[in-house]
Amino acid sequence: MKPITLVFFLLTAAAWAGVEVDVDKFGESLGGWKKEDGKAAEYKFSESNYRTYKPEISKAPDGGIFISVRVDHMRGMFSSDDHASLEMSFGPDGALLSAQAYISIQERRISSDMFRSGSRSAAGAVGNVVGGTGAQAAKVGGEVFANLTGKLLRENVTEPGRVAFPAALRHNYNLFYPCVHVEKDPPKALPVEEGIDATKPVTPPAAVEKKAAPGGTIEVRTFGEPPPEPAPPAKP
Repeated sequence: MKPITLVFFLLTAAAWAGVEVDVDKFGESLGGWKKEDGKAAEYKFSESNYRTYKPEISKAPDGGIFISVRVDHMRGMFSSDDHASLEMSFGPDGALLSAQAYISIQERRISSDMFRSGSRSAAGAVGNVVGGTGAQAAKVGGEVFANLTGKLLRENVTEPGRVAFPAALRHNYNLFYPCVHVEKDPPKALPVEEGIDATKPVTPPAAVEKKAAPGGTIEVRTFGEPPPEPAPPAKP
């Protein structure tokens, strides 16, 4: 039989590829990217109409990402829409670094303070939702939108869709966060050893057994040249 050469591979440890966003899942949670040529989703929230655009995602060199989500308050055919933006930064390990939001109403820009997170991500495996239970994300989100709501109310805003705008932004925030995951590179194979003949079993030297002499006779092992045979006796 022709010898077969086997090649063994060693799986290397996977390195972090960074943070990824499931944009399709986010769109589905809002009713689907069915508007603006597949770039936006429209829905009703708190009896008012809103439009969310696909997020803009910028990747950092270290694997982290910066995300900006635009949300419009649709006020009707004869009224100008209000605009808002939700911004979030994630580190390469999936930790939420910061979050901020702002609303623009008739050229008035109302912005929340930027709130930062000092926590580490609980996402320890491939595909885990960033932040595990999301408790830290909920805390940061609560601070951002409470701050934004307080500033908006000081502007004497009374239109229902505008009053509910911070809550609509938080709705987007809550839906977006579970769509963020930490992904890994696939494991890579490196050749370790080759040239092994698959037709011959490999047995460790310590496992080689001595063969017993047949018939219970004594086996004599000699080393060097065998002794010469004795000469035949001389004839008388």
